[in-house]
Amino acid sequence: MKPEKTTKNRRVGVIITILSLCAMVIIFEFCKINRNVTLFIATEIIALIIFLVSFALTFIKTGLWQFTHKSLKKLDEREIALTSKSLRIAYAIFTVVILFLLLSLAIFNAAIDVVLVAALILLAHILPASVIAWTENEE
Repeated sequence: MKPEKTTKNRRVGVIITILSLCAMVIIFEFCKINRNVTLFIATEIIALIIFLVSFALTFIKTGLWQFTHKSLKKLDEREIALTSKSLRIAYAIFTVVILFLLLSLAIFNAAIDVVLVAALILLAHILPASVIAWTENEE
C-alpha cells in the first residue's frame, strides 16, 4: 500500500473516531433534554458501533494504541522523541478543548454528565495516538 494512502486512511479513521465520540455525547445530551428514549437508544447504539469499529481499525489494528501506552523502557530513542512530541501536542489540544468546554458549560449554566467525563477520558487517551496517526508517514 502506498504511504500517502495509508496516511490518508489513518487520518480519516481519526476524524471518524473523534466525531463519533462527540456524536455520542451530543446525542446523549440532546435526548436527555428532550426525553426521547427511543431516539436515544437507536442513535446512541449507531454512534457507539461507528466509534468501536473506527477505533479498532485506526488505533488497535495499526498498533497506535499499544505504542502510545508502552513503557518508556520498551522504546528506542526515536520512539521516545515521537511519543514525547505527540504527548506535548495532544495535551495542548486537550487543554484548549477542556477550557473551551468549561467556559461553554459555565455560560449555559449546564452540568457535567458522566457520559461527557467518560468521553473526555477516552479523548485524552486517543489524542496522542491521533497526533502520531496524523503526522507520521509510513516508510
